[in-house]
Amino acid sequence: MNKNISTIATVALPINESWRIQRCRYQSDELDTRLCITSGIHGDELLGQLILFEIGHTIQQHPELFHGTLDLYPMLNPLGLDNDERMVPMHTRLDMNRAFPGENSGTPLESICWQIIEEIKDADLVLDLHSGANEKNELFEVRMSHCMSEKLLSVAPGLRPDIIWVYPDIPAFDSSLTGALSKMGVPAMILEADRQEAHPERMCRRVVDGIFSKMHDLGMWDGEIAASVSPETIPVIYSREDIARITCQAPGIYVPQFLLGSRVQKGAYLGKVINALEGTVAQEIYAPCAGYLFTQRSCSAAYPGTLLARIRKEEYK
Repeated sequence: MNKNISTIATVALPINESWRIQRCRYQSDELDTRLCITSGIHGDELLGQLILFEIGHTIQQHPELFHGTLDLYPMLNPLGLDNDERMVPMHTRLDMNRAFPGENSGTPLESICWQIIEEIKDADLVLDLHSGANEKNELFEVRMSHCMSEKLLSVAPGLRPDIIWVYPDIPAFDSSLTGALSKMGVPAMILEADRQEAHPERMCRRVVDGIFSKMHDLGMWDGEIAASVSPETIPVIYSREDIARITCQAPGIYVPQFLLGSRVQKGAYLGKVINALEGTVAQEIYAPCAGYLFTQRSCSAAYPGTLLARIRKEEYK
């Protein structure tokens, strides 16, 4: 097995600086399969760093168990990382995950996105790691474009997620890395995993186990893997009609009744919005339907229209 670190994309920046994207490649000549795993499109999402560290560390400990080509891209937005920002800190703070597929002769952001696409467009599978927005808790989700769902719905359960989400083919998703690759016919999925700051290693382990499981399915890993999961047990979101979105109606601080990952009945108590100044409850939140609670806002400020929770609708007796 060979290990190689290289720069795969670069653009010039002011004051003799540059934006560089680096890749670590693990390669064995025994199998012609290439898996690419990207992370850090949002500079404040760091769980991917831990996940890729664990993957690389395990392969280096057991190189005899590895086959094929594995390309790891820990940080696509190093400028955001350096400034502790989610966005690319260029003038108006741009969302890198809304700039794909990019353009070679465009702005620095468009150029770097184009180079990334050119680098990974020949992969057999691309996994893009994300670790959730601030003040919102998520389960381990696999997200895919509708245009690739027929091919990937049989692939995704091997990653052992809590839920699978088929995104509609709309401009906002098409301009993400996964959406742009999907439009080109490249099998690509988002792995959304809550950073769970108190115990990030727990979610990291979930995702790492899922990735090694998928590598085993691809013939890239001969080591032990976690117990298999029946695809029928993983809820799938096919359209917006499958989801109930619970939003805030009164400003205040949302205090959740922590039920993330629970199956709730219609009318179940989910939390409350409090007014600390007046010492009153501004709004009590109840489940509008039965289902699987897969998104939940943490204890944080909320305003009218703020998303508090998402439920995958299900029927219970």
